[in-house]
Amino acid sequence: MAVRTPPRHSTDLRDSVGPRLTTIDTDIHHGIRNKTDLFPYLSRVYADRYDEYGAGGGGNLYAYNGGVRGYRADVVDGQSPGGLGAAATNIDMTIADLMDGCGIDIGMLTGSSMYGAAAMPDLDYSSALVRAFNDFTIEHWLARDSRFRFSMGICPQDPPQAAAEIDRIGGHPGIVAVILPCGAPRAFGQRFYHPIFEACERNNLTVALHFATEGTGVNPPPTSAGYPSYYVEARQARPAYYQAHLASMVFEGWFDRFPTLKVAMLEGGFAWVPPFIWKMDQDWKGLRYQVPWVKRLPSEFVKERVRFATQPLEEPDPPGAIHQLVEWMDGKNTLMFASDYPHWDWDDPRGTLTQLDPALRRRIFVENALDAFPKMRISVGAQA
Repeated sequence: MAVRTPPRHSTDLRDSVGPRLTTIDTDIHHGIRNKTDLFPYLSRVYADRYDEYGAGGGGNLYAYNGGVRGYRADVVDGQSPGGLGAAATNIDMTIADLMDGCGIDIGMLTGSSMYGAAAMPDLDYSSALVRAFNDFTIEHWLARDSRFRFSMGICPQDPPQAAAEIDRIGGHPGIVAVILPCGAPRAFGQRFYHPIFEACERNNLTVALHFATEGTGVNPPPTSAGYPSYYVEARQARPAYYQAHLASMVFEGWFDRFPTLKVAMLEGGFAWVPPFIWKMDQDWKGLRYQVPWVKRLPSEFVKERVRFATQPLEEPDPPGAIHQLVEWMDGKNTLMFASDYPHWDWDDPRGTLTQLDPALRRRIFVENALDAFPKMRISVGAQA
C-alpha cells in the first residue's frame, strides 16, 4: 500500500494573535469536488476501488436534508459534476464568500467528505481514504490561504493506524486538531482509544468531536429507540451523542490521564450544557464511590478543558434567556463561534450574538478558540 509523504508546507511562520483579530470560525465544512481529486494520494488498487464503489461505510443518514442537499442554495456550485457541489468544495468561492465576505481571520476546516470512513469495517481502505483526504487538504487548502487551519481526519475504529496518521502529519503547523465523528461503537473515554489521544498529546492537537456516522457502518443505531424517520427528529437526538462521550471522558478518568489535552465539541449547540453538567455534578456526589479516581467535580473538568461551538445556535424564548444560558455554562470561557459554513442553517458571524456585551462577544469570537486550539496561533501557507 502506498503511503504518501506529507506535502511540504511553508516555513514562513508568524504570530497571528493580536487586537486586529475579530472572528475565528471553528467549523467550516470543506471537501472534494470530484473523486479524481483523491486519486494522486491513493495506491492504484484503492484509487480504482474508490472510483468504482466510493467511500462505502455510509455517511450521516440525514445529512442531505435542508437547503440543497444540506447546503445553502445560494452557494451551490454549478461547475461541479452534476451541479451539486457547494462553496466548500470550491476554494476560491469559500475564500470570497466566507473568509473575505464575512471577515473571518482564522477558519478551521472540518471536512465532511470522509466522515463515513470512520464507520467502515475495512480498516486499511478507510485509513487510506482518510490519509488521502488529509494530504489533499494540506496541498490544496492550507497552502492556498494562510487563514485556514485543519482538523485532520482519522479512523478511530483503528487506533494504531489513527495514531500513526497523527504522527505522520500532526506536526504540520496548519493542523490544529483531530476530528472524531460521534458515531462510534465505544465511548471515547474508554482505554481502547488511548493510542489516539497519546498521539494528540505528542503533537499538541486538540480533540474535536463532531456528529456524524451515527447508525451507519459498524456503528450502533443513533438512538436508544433505533432510527428516527426524519431529519428533524435526528436533530433532537444530537446532544445525546456528545453527552455520552463527555460522560465517558469524565468518569473514565480521561482528563487526568491526558492533562494537556483540550476538547472541542462542534455542531452540537450548547443549550444542553448547563443542565448536563449540573446533573453530572449531582450524580458524582452520590455515586463517586464507583469512580474513586475522579477527584473533582465533573463541571470543573468541563469548564477548564472543554469548549463548545455556538452552531446550531439555539434561539430561546424569551430571547433574553441567552444571557442566562451563556452565564450558566461559564460561556465567557467555554463558548466559541462556529459558522457551520456552507450548510443551510449556517450562522453569519456578522449577525450572531450581537446582543452580548462586546468584551464577552470577543471572548466567544476570538479568545476562547485560541485557548481551545493552541496551534491556531501560528499562521501558515500563502495569502490568497
